[in-house]
Order: sequence, then structure tokens, then C-alpha cells
Amino acid sequence: MRKFIILSALSIICCFSVSAITGTEVLSEYYSKNPAPASSKTEFKVESFKNGKIDASIALIQFGRSQNALTETVFEVTKSPNTKGTRFLQSQKEKGADARWIFTPSLKTTRKIGVQDSSKSFVGTEFSYNDTAARDIDDDEHSLMREDIEITINNRTFNCYQIKSDPKVKRNLEFDYRIQYFDRETFMPVKIEYFDKNGKLTKQMEILELVAIKGETGFVHNVRKVTAMTNMLTGRKSVLTIMSMELDKNLKPSYFTQQWLSTGKN
Repeated sequence: MRKFIILSALSIICCFSVSAITGTEVLSEYYSKNPAPASSKTEFKVESFKNGKIDASIALIQFGRSQNALTETVFEVTKSPNTKGTRFLQSQKEKGADARWIFTPSLKTTRKIGVQDSSKSFVGTEFSYNDTAARDIDDDEHSLMREDIEITINNRTFNCYQIKSDPKVKRNLEFDYRIQYFDRETFMPVKIEYFDKNGKLTKQMEILELVAIKGETGFVHNVRKVTAMTNMLTGRKSVLTIMSMELDKNLKPSYFTQQWLSTGKN
């Protein structure tokens, strides 16, 4: 199931030591310890900032489910000056291509989002359509850069694995490769840096607040309660904050249909 040099004698010696874990094994631990919930209902807001001031704010509701190697997600914009009523459906098959559709209320039409558009902005935020879905572990080559690196985000320090994830197919991606920082305790990727083909940092994701939420089954999920995505070229930043979340509760199958997408009704 899919689901993100200090030169010294010591550092030189470490370069020749055998690592206890590989980059691919870190990703495997992430998926193993953080399985997708069977279902989810989430209300959240996304505020976008330019020069430290809010220049856009929207609220959304999301329904998701994972079953039989298929993950389906729908979003509806519930509050926005320009995009209220926009609905988005995403279907992700394990080891298969994703499919995405969007309903635009102003046009009263539903259209399929082409693969060529997957790197575009998601409803005007710094998150892209690609950011709404996890990548398969086999989509990238994962190499361990550092086994033990400390990073501080929002006054919280994480001890991390630093992993370079290089896509095997780079077409229709807004980045050439990523450097991911996985918290050694939860194996959650608390920071992701996106680079272009020239090695320039273009985008950065950080988890500003990481919480644990117990689902209906009793399983405790690690959840990104507050996530920031920053465009390093323009300085614009979008901050996603979860307002409420229910996990592993039964959802009506009708949410994940073209009919709900066009009407918003079950």
C-alpha cells in the first residue's frame, strides 16, 4: 500500500562502515509503521502567506478510504472566495496509475485531470496535485545520506534518517529529486526538500505539528496536524491545518463516485 559534510577523521572512518539500514528499508519502515487508515473524514483549512501576510484562505472537507489495494480520496472546498464547491476525486491503485477528476461549479462540469497537469497547483495553494497522493516505494531509488541527523522544526527537534529519493521516471513531476528526513521514532517524513535538475532547492515541506490520533479500531495513527509547503523561488507558503479528524469509521461508498463529485449529495 502506498502511502513522502563535516570533514573529520571520524566522518571519514564512518564512510567505510557498513550501514545498519538502507534508504529503501527506511521507506519500508515508514509504510509498515504508518499504514493508511481504512477510512478518514477530515476538515481542514489552508492559509497561504506572501511576505508574512495571508493572501488566500480556504476550508475543505476530505473523505478517504483504503481497501483491496485501492486508495480513494475526495475533497470539497467548503469555504473560499473563488473556488467554493470545487470537488476533487482521486483513485490510486497499488502498482498502477493514478486517476483524478475535478468538478468546477462555475462551469458545472466534471473533467479528468491529465497526467500532464499533476504538477500544477491544488486549488491555488503551494501544494500540487502530486502532493495529494503518496508515491509508491518503487517509484524512486532511495539512498541513505545520513543515519543520524538532528533537525529542528517549530521548536521541536527530531532525530532523523536523511534519505535521497530519486524518481525512476521524472516526467510530469515538479522536481528532479527529493531529500527526505524521517523521524527515527515514528518513521514519519517530517521534512521534504525538492530540488530541480540543477540541484537548486525549489520547494520545501515541513510538519509543524505531529500528533497521534486513535482510530475506531484502536490503532493509533501518526498524523500531520499542521503542514507547511513553501515555494523557495517565490517565498509564498501554504499552511494546512487539520481542524477535526475521524479515522477508521464506516463511510458511504457513494462519496467515491462521479455522481457525488458532480452533485455533492449522497
